Amino acid sequence: MDNFFRGLMDKKIIKIGQITFDFLDILLLTGMTVAGFLIRYVFRLIVTDDWVVFWGPWIATLKEGGFQALATDFYDYAPPFMYILYFISKLPVDPMFAYKVISSIFDYLAALVAFFLILEITKSKVRAIGVYSIFLIIPTMIANSAMWAQCDIIYVTFILISLYLIFKNRPSLAMVFYGIAFAFKLQTLFIFPLFVILWAKNKVKIQHFLWLFVMYFLGILPAWIAGRPLIDLINIYVAQGMQDAYSLSLKWSNIYQVYGTTFFIKEYEKAGIWLILGILMLLMFYMAHKKYELNAEFILLTGFFFAMVTAYFLPHMHERYGFLADILAILYAFTTVKRFYYPLIHIMLSFSAYMEYLCYDYAGPIPYYAFVEFGLIILAGIEIYFYINGKELKLSWKKEEANG
Repeated sequence: MDNFFRGLMDKKIIKIGQITFDFLDILLLTGMTVAGFLIRYVFRLIVTDDWVVFWGPWIATLKEGGFQALATDFYDYAPPFMYILYFISKLPVDPMFAYKVISSIFDYLAALVAFFLILEITKSKVRAIGVYSIFLIIPTMIANSAMWAQCDIIYVTFILISLYLIFKNRPSLAMVFYGIAFAFKLQTLFIFPLFVILWAKNKVKIQHFLWLFVMYFLGILPAWIAGRPLIDLINIYVAQGMQDAYSLSLKWSNIYQVYGTTFFIKEYEKAGIWLILGILMLLMFYMAHKKYELNAEFILLTGFFFAMVTAYFLPHMHERYGFLADILAILYAFTTVKRFYYPLIHIMLSFSAYMEYLCYDYAGPIPYYAFVEFGLIILAGIEIYFYINGKELKLSWKKEEANG
């Protein structure tokens, strides 16, 4: 029997491309898939303020008024998200449970995309399995979908698909998926400077950016047909920004936590927008001007950097707006293991902000965490600086054999 089980561990089960998965690989993937499901199942009954104030009433409105209810202005989220709520309103199950199931499905889809993305970059089966497994137990991902009943994983999944397609040298289709992400969530623009750098380095073409407008228009088209004025739909992201005018930072550890979230709100709001635009223009100019090879590791690092910088200086950032940086930090750490502390620290900051909202209690010194976040920005920025100035970016991994 001992020999039987030892032989079973090495038994080849399935082959994807040049990668062969043995019994242990499949066992781990299955175990992590089930564990991720059971963790999410535990949180299925938690009801948050967002559900009580927004999603629940919105679904009730759609259930009563049907698709034509989208013609009214009771919602300020992007229409593609509202189509999901409309679909939920037609299901003969508890709406909150259905909502959490859909978000959790995107958790698994994101994990699968991350698997193939890391496999594409490193050619390492072990790393690909590792990133899939980690994705399913990330505290912020679980809290976002299964506890909070939020939808950030949806736009992030489409961003991950976009990056995967960039690595596969399919820039037009990559921008289609980036456009889909934008149609779901304005926070997609946190890493828009990365795509500007990709254009400057001839990875994408200027006409590919038109897909952002095309996909956004296709996203609002059904709501327009339902009867909501086109100008309202075009300006829906502007309306979102107007909601949070009472605080410069909603528990996110950024610069406004240091200087005060309720001081000079109107002035800092306008100044902060111009400040981040100025910072991003300086960074994009410098990074586009320099001559260097744009590899996959650097693309992930740059995405992580811009996701942090934008949320750090932009006013009215929510607790959840570090989510994209959480995900990109994990991906980068799986290509550059020496930077394993990037996701560990950033997820700690994000989860503390989550808990302050979800638990109605003090979960950490958020103003002090703002200095930690700034430290991560500096570290990532220094790493970028060294790389683009021709200094060797010391990686802790080598491309392994197909079955490595």
